[in-house]
Amino acid sequence: MTTARKLAYIALLINTLLWGLALPIVKPALSFVTPTQFLYFRYLIAAPLTLLFLPFLKFPRLSLNKFGKILLLEFIGTPILLAILYTGLEKTSGLEASLLGATSPLFTILGGIWFLHERQTGREWQGFALAMFGTAILALEPLFLGNHTLNFSGLTGNFLIILQNLIWAGYLLYAKKLYRGLSKLFVTAFSYWIGLVSFAGYLIFSHALPPISLLTSNLSLLIPVLYMAIFGSIIALALYLYGQDKIEASEASVFTYLQGVVAIPASFLLLGEKPSWLVALAILVISYGVLRAEQKTHQK
Repeated sequence: MTTARKLAYIALLINTLLWGLALPIVKPALSFVTPTQFLYFRYLIAAPLTLLFLPFLKFPRLSLNKFGKILLLEFIGTPILLAILYTGLEKTSGLEASLLGATSPLFTILGGIWFLHERQTGREWQGFALAMFGTAILALEPLFLGNHTLNFSGLTGNFLIILQNLIWAGYLLYAKKLYRGLSKLFVTAFSYWIGLVSFAGYLIFSHALPPISLLTSNLSLLIPVLYMAIFGSIIALALYLYGQDKIEASEASVFTYLQGVVAIPASFLLLGEKPSWLVALAILVISYGVLRAEQKTHQK
């Protein structure tokens, strides 16, 4: 194994840890603010930090048409996508939100098959179908367990996480073509400022902009915001961009599935959440499906 590949694995493992911890850490903060207010605080810190990228940025010459496409895509990929994700987190458990979020590569594969006509082997189809079946079990778990009020809320939250996965898959497929040749750091910095302006604008318009004192006076809110702004945004994303650039995309996607492994103990320690027997079953089905599909990939 080359040194570059080892460093990529280390970067992606650290990224997996940081993003796997993210939703269980954020969940308690949503007791004090709305999802949009939390995201506003997050980008209020994260966006200015992108100024540290300036020495490394290559500013491209963009036509007005391409700039408009980037603006629209990043508006969908940052404020809209994250608002859906965090609203889903507010309604469901941190554990289920994390596990469902970790299945996002499955939806990217589905999008590649549907829109890019990518071919899959029989073994890969079997693994993909099993993993999607496990995802359906996980999403529908609140329908079968718990009281009726929590069932409806959890079910809504789970489907919002799946909707986020679908939007994220569409974002990645379109971005793959649109951002060819563009600096990933430039796109990242651009998206963070779009996030800040969008969330601030929405809150100002709806007369719900929270005062900074709300953040600084509440450690239960401040710590998750700082975590997501620094570790969950700048550091984790830099590690992800580095790691996925050094190894195959299919191999990098395996690390996304591993975020669920981190989320299980994190949800128990931080939120007191334990996986139900149905969640455990869903995890086993998804894991077997992913392993079956990936095994064929590595045998080629």
